[in-house]
Amino acid sequence: MKNSFWSDAARCGAYVGLLLAASSVLETGAVLSGKMGLYAVVIFEWLAVVALHIYLLLRFTRRRSAFYAAEEGFSFGQGYGYVLAVSLPAGVILGVANYIFVHLVLGYERYVDKISDILSQFVSMSGAQNASLTMLVEQLQQTPEPSLLATIWSGIWSSLLFGAVFGLIVAGVSARAPQLFSDKGSDHE
Repeated sequence: MKNSFWSDAARCGAYVGLLLAASSVLETGAVLSGKMGLYAVVIFEWLAVVALHIYLLLRFTRRRSAFYAAEEGFSFGQGYGYVLAVSLPAGVILGVANYIFVHLVLGYERYVDKISDILSQFVSMSGAQNASLTMLVEQLQQTPEPSLLATIWSGIWSSLLFGAVFGLIVAGVSARAPQLFSDKGSDHE
């Protein structure tokens, strides 16, 4: 079963990727709605997704560690490598979903216009003319549309970064030292 490392990581990464993709679509839609009440919901949703993401990484890594006998143990490095391997396909799915939603469903120009409108509303709500926000809106409108590959790389990097940071905790919790002298096969009680 240990030789199915990549297929197991890909399957578990698909689950994590679907979670991240659904979250990204929900968050983008809520932000683009321009409704302040939904911004608060997005914060709680984001915190819940972070917690669920960590839980899934921990659950999948612990399940993976169960494939290793007590005599072998499951090292920190094995757990950390597994978290990163799960994060890779999750990032691909996230990137593809972001591209489809922003470029094909919403339309990139409409997306940029909506973000620009929201930022402009924040500038006008502050009552003062904020030059840095105004410059940000102008830069956003002048930025070329990212390609499919650039969007996928963005998803991969964000997922790998999350996995690299929180994978330290997950790998530490999932690691177990080899038990060379376990009572499993002993005749002595």
